[in-house]
Amino acid sequence: MLVILDEKIKVGAIFNINGQIKPVWFKFKDTKIFIKSLIYQWKEREGSDTIYKFTATDGVNIYEIFYSKNNLEWRLVAMDEK
Repeated sequence: MLVILDEKIKVGAIFNINGQIKPVWFKFKDTKIFIKSLIYQWKEREGSDTIYKFTATDGVNIYEIFYSKNNLEWRLVAMDEK
């Protein structure tokens, strides 16, 4: 079932020298969720901001998270619970 959340989250991520971002884990409701694999990633423009979006899985559930370059903020957009 798809659950829309749009909540601010803490994320552990790797920012490489080519400007690529790879989220490794995130914290949601006091639970640290480790990302097993990225299913899809893309970026979008919202005015002057660049939004980096990721569809990821922990091997059980699927999550959509994003990073705002201007706000330096991570958000959990939605979660598809199995």
